[in-house]
Amino acid sequence: MVIILKNIKESIITAVFAFILTIITALIAYLWIESIPFFLDVLILILVITIGIVADMIGIAAVAAEEESFHAKAAKKVFGAKKGLFLVKNAHRVTIFMNDIVGDICGILSGSLGTIIILKTASNWNVPKSWIDLLALSLIAAITVGGKSFLKSYGFRKANEIILVIGKILASPTLLKRFFKNT
Repeated sequence: MVIILKNIKESIITAVFAFILTIITALIAYLWIESIPFFLDVLILILVITIGIVADMIGIAAVAAEEESFHAKAAKKVFGAKKGLFLVKNAHRVTIFMNDIVGDICGILSGSLGTIIILKTASNWNVPKSWIDLLALSLIAAITVGGKSFLKSYGFRKANEIILVIGKILASPTLLKRFFKNT
């Protein structure tokens, strides 16, 4: 019973966090995308899709990575291994954050941004909205699903390497802080 209550509590916190994060990112994206040229609209859309795809890969890699490998690397003082070990030990939280929060929000946001781009395109170029809508949203879905399929598979195969890279990225601020503190 305690485990179920803890799971419910974590799920509610995750839902509230996703709600707030979605509102913030959507407002920023919507306000910004309406005032910029078409080319930048498309670049932002591609960036959002890419973030979602990479986030899913990281979440899968955290679950698939081997904890023993990170214990050995951390013992040898490999840079980023301690952060990588933290990610592997907390894989369930990492996958919830990366797959369910970041990945899903990017998926929803990319569909919304795609719709805004479609509406701008239809009004600016005087083209039937239904055909552009059908093609653009299908293309967004195909790129997202295909990219996630490819990188999830890569995430399984290269889990330890991916998590070590993420560990190094997360350890970098500590390294910079230490560098500037000693100078």
